Order: sequence, then C-alpha cells, then structure tokens
Amino acid sequence: MAQLPPPAGDFPPPPPPDASSSRWPAPWEQAAPRRRSRRWWLAALIALFVYLLLAAVTLVQPASVAGRSLTVPIPGVGPARLFALPDRPFTVLVVGLDVRPSQESGPSRTDSILLVRVDPSRNRAAILSIPRDTMMVVPSLSGGTTRDRVNTAYVYAWSRDDPARAPAALAETIERNLGIHVDYRVIFDQRGAASIIDAAGGATVVVKEAFGQDDYSDDDINVVPQSFLQGEQHLDGYQAVAYGRIREGSSDYDRIRRQQQVAEALVDRLSSPSSVTKLWGVWKAYRDSVETDLGRRQTAGLFVFLKRIGTDRIVTASLGDAAVSCASCRAALIQLRPDETSRIISEAFEDASAGQRAAELLIQAGVTP
Repeated sequence: MAQLPPPAGDFPPPPPPDASSSRWPAPWEQAAPRRRSRRWWLAALIALFVYLLLAAVTLVQPASVAGRSLTVPIPGVGPARLFALPDRPFTVLVVGLDVRPSQESGPSRTDSILLVRVDPSRNRAAILSIPRDTMMVVPSLSGGTTRDRVNTAYVYAWSRDDPARAPAALAETIERNLGIHVDYRVIFDQRGAASIIDAAGGATVVVKEAFGQDDYSDDDINVVPQSFLQGEQHLDGYQAVAYGRIREGSSDYDRIRRQQQVAEALVDRLSSPSSVTKLWGVWKAYRDSVETDLGRRQTAGLFVFLKRIGTDRIVTASLGDAAVSCASCRAALIQLRPDETSRIISEAFEDASAGQRAAELLIQAGVTP
C-alpha cells in the first residue's frame, strides 16, 4: 500500500513506529511523561506541607532527639520575628490589682508585681516577683520623686483620662531602681484573673501546709470562707485567686510563692493538648479582663514561647528573699540588700551584669539597708 504524503505546514513529523510493531504509538502511550511530571509536583507540594507542619509543631513543642531539643526552622523567619516580638531577651511586667467597689472610680492598690523574662533564642524564661512594700525611688504627686513603696508608683501616676500612665510609671520605677527594662505590660484585677482561670478549667496546686481564712472577701461585701487542705488541690478561679491573696497567718513572701504556683499551674494547664477546646474561651476572658500593650500576634507568641519552654524549665524567683524590714521607716516598708538582689537577678536571668547593675542602682537611690 502506498504511504500518504506528510501533511503540509509547520507541524512536526510524527514519531517513528515502534521497532517491534508496525503500528504508530497510541496517543495515551505518548502522554505518560506528563503524568510523571504531575506526580513530581504533587510530591513536592506534599513535602512542603509536611515541612511547614513540622515547623509549626516544633515551634510550640520542640522535638527531643538524642537528648537534645530540636526545632524545624522556617527559612528567613525566626520565631520572634514570626510573632513580631524582639529577637532578644524581653520582659513583660504583669501587675495584679486589688479592685474594691469603693475604688472602682479611682486608683486601685497594686497587689502583685511580676516580671516575666523570656529569651526566645535560648528557650528560657524566668518569673521574678517584686514585693509590693519594697522601698524604691518613685514619682511623687508633686511631679518630683520620693522614697516610698514600689506599688505607690501606680497610684501616684493614675489618671482616668490616660490608662497607660500608671503602668508606665511603675515600669519606669522598676527600670530606675533595678535597671530592668520593661518591654510590655499586662494589667488585670482579681476578678479578671478568676475568669481566665475558670475558662482554662481551673488550676492544680500543691498546698504545703493547710491554711485558710473564715472572713475572706474579694470585694469587702460578700464573705466566702476559704480553706486549703495540705496536698494536691484543684481550684476554680475564685479559689485560685484567694489562694494567692490570703495574708492571714502568713507573710507577703508566702503570698508571692503561692501566686507563682498559680501562674505556673495556669501555664501548665494551657500547655496540655486537652486544653485546645478551651483556648477560645480563655482568649475571650483574657481580652475582656486584661489591659495590655501586647497585640494579638504578640500575645500568641508569648504563649507559644512559654509552652515550648515548659513549666519545669521556667525559673521562679522573688526579691523577697533579699528583703529586710526598714528599721528607720515610719511605715512598714522593706529594703533590698544589694548583694542578695544581685545574686537573685543574676541567677534568674542568667545575666551577671543585670544583677550587678541592679545592686549599683539601689545603692545610688539610697534605698538599701
């Protein structure tokens, strides 16, 4: 049979016939390379998805390999940058207010002062408590300075028209007397703290010695007796706040340690995989009860860092261990011993220069024993 002439135009010539057959390859046989190409792209997309998933998971919980903590990096984006946080150690001032009905239209007492120091690059965090009766140089009502309790800085600078003024004055006081720069501030009262703890499902603490208070009240109106038995206790929000606030039969130093217990228990609770269903409720309670200059993205980043560090590796310390009563003061103030203050800050932050700087500033301020 005579072969047909090739088609006219610029079309490429057809492929030669299969050597083992006189027929031309079928169209579906010629399409095989395209299927292999599509499979390559699909495999690449799956690999990218798995990589990003591992990066997200290890960002929150580093993998343990041969005793080492490892994370999968995101090229060009560090963990701190991802959450718009400083790529260096940063400090968050956490202030708990004691709000009473008679004070809701004016300044409230600063009941607890915590400094949360986070080092993203070293997976390290510390919680440093400052006793509220610590003598420091604080801004006075006249616009100058005076030596008074550190918590009066918040009261003296309080302004109904400028809510940021009081916490800024407290942060400035801490930096002036201890040399610790405050990057962010979180302010809440006792009822706000209770709502956050309730939303998280409560807090579990270990009570070292049984104690309580029959006439306990968080508002000077409603009395709700509180009793804490020795041993492990699971507390709801109201009970957890009372656990950290009761002063009867104990000291401010005991209160600080109990407050740190509750803080650690809350972080541990929120770090549990079972708490995923509670995160929205916790976020809503946090949003409704906290004043802060942390954005949503930064707040999420702070939680991620605390989660990946783990409560067993978060260092807790108190400057109450460096305090002595002020013998020459008319009021019940305490003073910080420079040498012990230096040691506590150096060990908590793993920064000897920070401890030395704090001791020097306290001496310069004239607030040491």
